[in-house]
Amino acid sequence: MALFLDFKQVVSPISVAHFSQYKLTALLLKQLENLSFRVHNWEGWEGLNHGHVREKQILMGHECVSIDATDDWINVTASFLKEGKCMKRNIQCSILVGADGAGSTVRKLAGITMKGEEDLQKLVSIHFLSKKLGQYLINERPGMLFFIFNTEAIGVLVAHDLKQGEFVLQTPFYPPQQSIHDFSPEVCEKLIFKLVGQELVDIDVIDIKPWVMHAEVAEKFVSCDNRILLAGDAAHRFPPAGGFGMNTGIQDAHNLAWKLASLVKGIAPSSILHTYDAERRPIAIFNTELSIQNFRAAMAVPATLGLNPTVANSVHQVITNGIGSILPSGLQRAILDGIFTIGRAQVSESLLNEKNPIGSFRLAKLRRIFEEGKSLQLQFPAEDLGFRYLKGALVPDSDSAQDALEAPTGRRRDYIPTGAPGSRLTHMNVRLLSNLSSEEICSTLDLVSGDKVEFLLIIAPVKESYRLAHAALKVAEEFKVSAKVCVMWPSNTDTGVEISSAEALMPWESYVDVVEVEVKRSSTVKSSWWDMCQMTDKGAILVRPDEHIAWRVKAGIDGDPILEMQRVFSAILGVKSSTAPLPRTHI
Repeated sequence: MALFLDFKQVVSPISVAHFSQYKLTALLLKQLENLSFRVHNWEGWEGLNHGHVREKQILMGHECVSIDATDDWINVTASFLKEGKCMKRNIQCSILVGADGAGSTVRKLAGITMKGEEDLQKLVSIHFLSKKLGQYLINERPGMLFFIFNTEAIGVLVAHDLKQGEFVLQTPFYPPQQSIHDFSPEVCEKLIFKLVGQELVDIDVIDIKPWVMHAEVAEKFVSCDNRILLAGDAAHRFPPAGGFGMNTGIQDAHNLAWKLASLVKGIAPSSILHTYDAERRPIAIFNTELSIQNFRAAMAVPATLGLNPTVANSVHQVITNGIGSILPSGLQRAILDGIFTIGRAQVSESLLNEKNPIGSFRLAKLRRIFEEGKSLQLQFPAEDLGFRYLKGALVPDSDSAQDALEAPTGRRRDYIPTGAPGSRLTHMNVRLLSNLSSEEICSTLDLVSGDKVEFLLIIAPVKESYRLAHAALKVAEEFKVSAKVCVMWPSNTDTGVEISSAEALMPWESYVDVVEVEVKRSSTVKSSWWDMCQMTDKGAILVRPDEHIAWRVKAGIDGDPILEMQRVFSAILGVKSSTAPLPRTHI
């Protein structure tokens, strides 16, 4: 039942995509504007320097420079540029989420340290456009990632959009012998020409930035009595090997959003934010280790060619901090350049060929690396889709005491769907049946509400499960939280049978009937929804607003369903059943 047919949309309704972060940011801003958020720069905030920031306001160009936490508020001082002058604004909030990148000021001001491996490699990122290069690659060697080693230069070329000719070149950087000022647009153009083997008349260098590769995770994601939180690169910094940085950051936001909403709406107390750390930090640690393994697998290729990055970094350390440190800076750079020139000679045609014993040995070893799949991996379906929370805002199976995160191997593992608590809801296409008998096909993931805090209970059209659904809806009402029931009808339901749960769920109207769209896992094997979830149709699954499973019962409940659902919602939300709502919190 191991699955990896992603491009056939078997395990997900969406195929794998390579997408630049700045483009994603623009799309997110556009979506926020569609949701009535207002995006402002300093011009739109005249006269509000000391005022209260209203909801649904986005202040562009602002940077947090100080934090002062009192018993009632977190006072944030933010700086911004106005007509070339640095200005400051005070903002009051009760909760502060630091999603301000790898160098997070919020993290530093909150006194949260990072743990892991730092300074794995220094690089310069060169963002440029060339439709000529894009067209050449489309015609001759289409791809997304190109590792280029020749006697003149070394670099990794990332093709963000071949049709538009958009690329980012990553090249090693060795300060202080090298300065970012050495990488002028003209120098970068020549470097690109050396790497691609031709001059590009239409090249346009857009941006040049230095950066440092780390593999670290914050010691905690929640601090200051649940009032300061970290998300995205502020909470974890990975090598860019496997796309874990953006994916893990988006998962953070997905996990945190419904919990913040539950707190703001008075559904859950602030203790629910503890579950953000409990759930997300182990995933970040796992992904950090996996990205390190993948990065080292990628570095096995140049190392086999005689271009070992570890050796290069060691040489740089000797020149910078060892015996070479007593030499004038100009001589240090000359020595470094000379050593690297000798190093790049390892990939010359005179050495790297089948007739040369050393070259032949290295080429044979390189072929084994590729044949055995021990080089860089670009897709990790088990980690992207199959990551699972073991504790937090969920109720583990009674027999899951021995569960633990499987150690990363650095190799691709296939995604296996499951209905276990903490797992992401399994995708299956279903036919959505309305009261008007119209039909629409959607994913089970689309059944989870995207605009409110709502839990989804998935059941089969079985008498005991309808009884459980009544209990779940009644208890959800006690807990002041929205809930909806999805009744999953099998694909082989007789056409003469009326598919409707109206009578069984009366008087409740918060439900939807769906019919499985038959899935073939192979030419002979067909899977039902409950088979995919490794359960029986007597079971039930409760899904959180972030599409992760909060609780399940594999084959029906023996006791009182009301008491069971009270136990479940109490454990998830961290609050006892009560008709009195919790006080609302303003963020």
